[in-house]
Amino acid sequence: MIVNIIFWVWYSIGAILLLFTGVPDALEFSNGLFLILYAIYAVHLTTKADFYSPAANRLFRNWKHGGLYLSIGLIWLSGVGIEMIGVQTGWPFGTYEYSDILGYRLLGVPFTLGFAWIAVVYNASLMSPTIGRYGKLVRALKVGLWTVILDLVLDPVAYHRSFWTWAEQGGFYGVPWSNYLSWFIIGALMSLCVPLFKIDLKTSRRAVRLYQMILLLFGLMGVKAGLLGIGLIAVTGMIMAEGSHRYAYRNEVNSI
Repeated sequence: MIVNIIFWVWYSIGAILLLFTGVPDALEFSNGLFLILYAIYAVHLTTKADFYSPAANRLFRNWKHGGLYLSIGLIWLSGVGIEMIGVQTGWPFGTYEYSDILGYRLLGVPFTLGFAWIAVVYNASLMSPTIGRYGKLVRALKVGLWTVILDLVLDPVAYHRSFWTWAEQGGFYGVPWSNYLSWFIIGALMSLCVPLFKIDLKTSRRAVRLYQMILLLFGLMGVKAGLLGIGLIAVTGMIMAEGSHRYAYRNEVNSI
């Protein structure tokens, strides 16, 4: 309950500042902190799940203890690691450079980016109920889809606000297409670190609302900046998330 309140209070204050007055220089640290809170809330929702741990999957038998921290650590390290490779080499996202807006940088990458990957992967996993023998593979494809939809909204807005700069021009609102393809693939692969689980209707609804509200905030920021296509994608993503949630539970489909 406390995690829920803290996140949504912070979200509300941030939305007001971003959409109406701007973030004061004294609160610039809040940009990176928001990513951390987003990750904490997504993980908090995941702890309410019932995890599917067959005998062969001993690694996650004690999921809510060591397995939880292991999964988070793997995603954080791989997220920051791939971002470091990207900044230094231009692969796989494209050639870009981060500013100091998102916090302290490690080899050119804000450490908060690791939490951004945790947030996105866990949020998308909560929205991707799967069943059957190939559950993880099916869920990975769904997570990749939700991840790239989110990135189609977040990246152009963040670029417009100078969170980072791209060397190449073109693509979608100044962001190379290679970036979006990479987000799909990396998001899908990272989801393999998270074991299959099932969640109740209430938790699923909260996960969908979380995803939708992130899209809404950045979609409005995009429209305010004159990026009308971003608003359209945000609305489309919100409708798709709602439809997926309703379809899954109407047909009693849970992640198991």
